[in-house]
Amino acid sequence: MPLAVLGGSFDPVHCGHVAMANHVLQCGLARDVLVIPAFNSPFKAGTGASAEDRLEMVRLAFETCPNCSVDDREVKRGGSSYMVETLEDLHRQNPDRSLRLIIGADNVADFPQWKRSADILKIAEILVIGRHGNAEKISSGPSASFIVAPAFDQRVSSTEIRAILASGQPVAGLLPSAVIQHIRENDLYN
Repeated sequence: MPLAVLGGSFDPVHCGHVAMANHVLQCGLARDVLVIPAFNSPFKAGTGASAEDRLEMVRLAFETCPNCSVDDREVKRGGSSYMVETLEDLHRQNPDRSLRLIIGADNVADFPQWKRSADILKIAEILVIGRHGNAEKISSGPSASFIVAPAFDQRVSSTEIRAILASGQPVAGLLPSAVIQHIRENDLYN
């Protein structure tokens, strides 16, 4: 059974991320999910929380998720986080284990712009998770190299959650309670 990799900024990690990992496991698409927060995403101008805070929030969000573990290699490495480098590391450490990279359907069209995207396809299968309103984008990528997961409808996004947090509105149900507590205790996203 493959090891699935879920990377991202997780700024902040939300219930949709946890549900996505569980969905992959429940559908039998992987035996384990490795969640890897980026130090600095090359596709985003910046983050609202530090890499260390985002890593801690991911640990809190996934601490009770069976068959999910958190990997801090990109945070430790620093600089821009490129998935190809992370997958190469994982492949060297697990040469006999197949890898699947989880990406949202909204990222399929941009996948050819990822650093060394052709090399990613040599290392890992791409597991596409359809997101609300973005299912049509799946057909625009190199679909022969992609596995499309069964339908998954998650409407929450980190961008929307940051706006809700900044406005002082409640986020119960959108974020795991331990993540909400970490945000409050560390005065994040104000």
